[in-house]
Amino acid sequence: MNPDDTSNHSGLRDLPRDSEVVAEYYDNWAEDYDRTLGQWQYEAPEQVAARLRRELAPEAVILDAGCGTGLSGKALAAAGFATIDGMDVSARSLELAREHGVYRDLAHVDMQRLPLPYADDVYDGLVCVGVMTYLPDSADVLREFARVLKPGGCIVLTQRDHLFEERRFGETLAALEKEGVLSGSTISDPMPYLPENEEFGDEVQIHYVTCWSA
Repeated sequence: MNPDDTSNHSGLRDLPRDSEVVAEYYDNWAEDYDRTLGQWQYEAPEQVAARLRRELAPEAVILDAGCGTGLSGKALAAAGFATIDGMDVSARSLELAREHGVYRDLAHVDMQRLPLPYADDVYDGLVCVGVMTYLPDSADVLREFARVLKPGGCIVLTQRDHLFEERRFGETLAALEKEGVLSGSTISDPMPYLPENEEFGDEVQIHYVTCWSA
């Protein structure tokens, strides 16, 4: 792969949701993923880490769900968190994430195949950055996130604005609160996602969602 050719990543906006296709795509991209996202002015990992840090102390135990090559783990560590586990569907991305030295444990996990391989009430916080796009069953995924968190644990995630509306994400959050799975949520206004990516630009933005397990 030519490291100067970001056109290899065209079609990212409409990448199929099949987990095997997603894994292969990110395996192939892993080597220059961090550099490319930097060129696109990708700030979601730092934004999410800062939002989680406002809710949790540095000694909190965090799960990075869909950690990729470790950008979000690095941001969490920079925000002060010392105990971070990660999981991802891309095996090559996990190899690169391990090199950052910020994760306690890393696991190869397909989040489309639930339940997640974690016990109940393990984590204080969970982040999911740029991954909900590939998880169309938002309600079941959020139930699993809440399950692995201790009561009152904090989730911070991102969701593209058009998918937020299409999948009625706000209604899903409200239903899970009524069900007693979540105990509240806050939703940001749409914010920049990949402003220097020609497919996304200012057209595709993201919401930052913060919610708490019941």
